[in-house]
Amino acid sequence: MKLLDFVFAARPMLQLPIWTVYLVALHYHHQLSGGSFDWNDLAIMACISLLASGAAYLNQVFDYESDLINKKLGFLQNGLLKFKQLQVGFIIACVIPLFVAPMFSQFTFFLFAQLVFLSFVYSAPPLRLKDRAFWGLIANAWSYGFLVALAIMPEITIHNGGLLGWDNPLYFFLAVAATHILTTIPDREGDAATNKKTIAVVLNRRSALLIALALLLLAVWLAYRSDFVELALLALIAAALVLVAVFIKSDRPVLLAAKMPLLLLTCLAGYFFPVYVVFVVALLIACRIYYRQRFGVVYPRLM
Repeated sequence: MKLLDFVFAARPMLQLPIWTVYLVALHYHHQLSGGSFDWNDLAIMACISLLASGAAYLNQVFDYESDLINKKLGFLQNGLLKFKQLQVGFIIACVIPLFVAPMFSQFTFFLFAQLVFLSFVYSAPPLRLKDRAFWGLIANAWSYGFLVALAIMPEITIHNGGLLGWDNPLYFFLAVAATHILTTIPDREGDAATNKKTIAVVLNRRSALLIALALLLLAVWLAYRSDFVELALLALIAAALVLVAVFIKSDRPVLLAAKMPLLLLTCLAGYFFPVYVVFVVALLIACRIYYRQRFGVVYPRLM
């Protein structure tokens, strides 16, 4: 069970958007370059997942007290794992990808090094970017939008041809930034009560929604300019949902706007890579069983 505790403490359900972004970006890159999915692609994806796991471990260490106050379900709070175990887990999860990265390219090592650095300063004092509205937003969008999408390329190329250059890594940067903003809105009251400075707390609900809307519309333009119609459509659907939320006080449209594009993007990744659908379904079932047995709760809830 201890090994399973480490696996699920890595927050695999929260890594789902990362895998999805990587796979969708990879498909379009291969479509343009004439390549196909191989073991190198799978290895890079696994390394990115390890780095995300390390970030999850460290976040739980530094969020122990606030999670305890907010009565959040935690591996430390329930005594399933110890501080030192998660700290060692963070180090191992970071060292392995950094060791492997030069086998792919120096550029890949540079990307992974950025992910390690950002995962540390995001949670750890004194910078603790997650408590800084603007920098927390940028760190999330840069790490899991731009860098993950950029990791599909063994070397950097500046080319105005979609994923062979800068256009669609920027698309995912904008989409992740908008989604991050949307996820802070339903929690704004609780975050304000615990002195957390998110975008929704620092600004107001309407301003946060308008910024998310602007980011999504820019993402639509970037995808359309690069002739990636599916990506443009996904961002457009999210933008429409955000526009509805601007005029409705309920947070339900906000939650829908944050979740629906990810669901559709996951379906798109599953269409490109059918085995991914099997993996996602197996992960959902495994999480349901584990959290039921270990915590006595139903997680994740689909509705």
